[in-house]
Amino acid sequence: MFFPLMYTEGLTGFLDLCYFPPNNWENRIKKKLNLFAIWPDGDQWATQNVGTIEYGQSRQIVSSDHQEKLKTGLCLIYPSLGILKNHISELPKLPIWHTRIPEWRATTGFRNAKAQTSYQGELFPLPNNASLLTFHPFIQYGGIENRLLVLNATTNPEIIESDIFLYDSKSKNRRGSEKVRTNSLTTIALDKYNFMPHELPAFVIPNMAGIPFGLGISLDGNMLSMEHTHPPASLVLFGNRFGVQGEVKKKWIGKLLENKK
Repeated sequence: MFFPLMYTEGLTGFLDLCYFPPNNWENRIKKKLNLFAIWPDGDQWATQNVGTIEYGQSRQIVSSDHQEKLKTGLCLIYPSLGILKNHISELPKLPIWHTRIPEWRATTGFRNAKAQTSYQGELFPLPNNASLLTFHPFIQYGGIENRLLVLNATTNPEIIESDIFLYDSKSKNRRGSEKVRTNSLTTIALDKYNFMPHELPAFVIPNMAGIPFGLGISLDGNMLSMEHTHPPASLVLFGNRFGVQGEVKKKWIGKLLENKK
């Protein structure tokens, strides 16, 4: 389990990590943990110990203290009982907390001088061979800058570039495309695509997984908002959840990609 410290232009990223148990009936580790920053550095992951955290404590880590680690917009924070080498070939696999109902989560987000926005999240490495389909109802109007953030981390450190295609989901017309990258937080400016209030944008990455966020920034700086969509499997209660997700993605991705207008 990893916790993302993120950066997007003009804002400070922050991560609040709390060493509190998510419930009170399972065994809990109470030992001091090392906090490692991990970021892609060529063909390896670079690591640095950025401090420790004791049971019952909370720590805040901010992007302005780690700019050299955020060239891809993403740095992972990993709590560890042990010490990591300065460079590693893949992300650590040893789980620190076995208590996972609910998940251990951190508060991660962005702020400026007047406002902040965040979500409660953790990050597990995403598969190399996957795709992304998301419908994006988060575009705001009236003095708001809209960005799409795509978060990706894989076990291996390579940064691979892929295409994300932007559509109007009703007409299925393609509005354009952008580049996204693995082991990165990719920022995409959405306002230039002129999605209207009655349109529901749909975004597709055929060959890369990711976590998509809608980020809104008021032009006067008084408001920030961030929200992410959930994969279709999270909306299915019974049966083969990931089978349903596969069918939904297969249907929509096929229909959208065939329309290149």
